[in-house]
Amino acid sequence: MTEERGKLTHRERRVALGKRRRVAEMSPEEMRRELLTSGVTGLPNRRAFDEAGSAPAVAMSDADGLKALNRYGYRAGNVLLKAKADALREVGLDAYHDKGDEFLCRGNSIKELQANLERARAILTHRTLVVEQADGGTLRFTGADFSYGIGKNIDEAECSLQRHKGERETRGELARGELRGITVTREEPKASLPELEHALAVSSAPQS
Repeated sequence: MTEERGKLTHRERRVALGKRRRVAEMSPEEMRRELLTSGVTGLPNRRAFDEAGSAPAVAMSDADGLKALNRYGYRAGNVLLKAKADALREVGLDAYHDKGDEFLCRGNSIKELQANLERARAILTHRTLVVEQADGGTLRFTGADFSYGIGKNIDEAECSLQRHKGERETRGELARGELRGITVTREEPKASLPELEHALAVSSAPQS
């Protein structure tokens, strides 16, 4: 019998209790840091972006193919988000993880943001991302990318993002629900020693 929707399972209750205990042990500074940080990427979150105030230029970006990649498991999607966050950090961007595949950046000028975002795209596209799956297999994918838009405020940045996504869709670089440009390979789990010994015994057994 399944539990009614909205009720917590025993495991979920234990996890929630453990989290409440950790929060109770936090200092005020630790609580604030937790409140302003994305649990997936480690970047500052949307609340932190809003509290930072206005900036001369703002960028909004979306990671390509997150929903399609999540068909391999949410762990694969999270690896993509973390890799994008790392690329944004590496080029020195003041980056924030808003929600899902959406990221925000603040900068001193549109030109500066564009140059750094293109550098981040190049880093991400040429990086091989590795996902260790629950069954022991390994997923590797390359060619990850993202679209972005820049403006003087978040509304202008969002409009610019939609234009960039439209341009890339026209060129065939992007398609909703598809992994355009991303190459995925999977390595099957390696058999354990007992499994190999059993397989060898079966193959060498005399046929009746």
